Amino acid sequence: MPAVDHTEIFGLHDNAEITSAINITNEMLATALSLQGEAASSGDGKSQDDILREIATDLLGKIPKNFDIEAASKKHPIKYEDSLNTVLQ
Repeated sequence: MPAVDHTEIFGLHDNAEITSAINITNEMLATALSLQGEAASSGDGKSQDDILREIATDLLGKIPKNFDIEAASKKHPIKYEDSLNTVLQ
């Protein structure tokens, strides 16, 4: 049994499924926004946007730099005997 029934089963148009998905998304986003709270500033005078910007900047600083794919391909060539290199490539 499929997890989601198609709209044709109920005699509905295909757009009914799209409309349903849009309505579910709107409800989910409205709930998320209602849980966010007011855009009040913190005790140290920073707005919520400033706090989020600091968190995003901190997370970006922790992401490792891109590695050289060509150098890695030369160092670890794809071979039939070495399946790990194949998976990593």
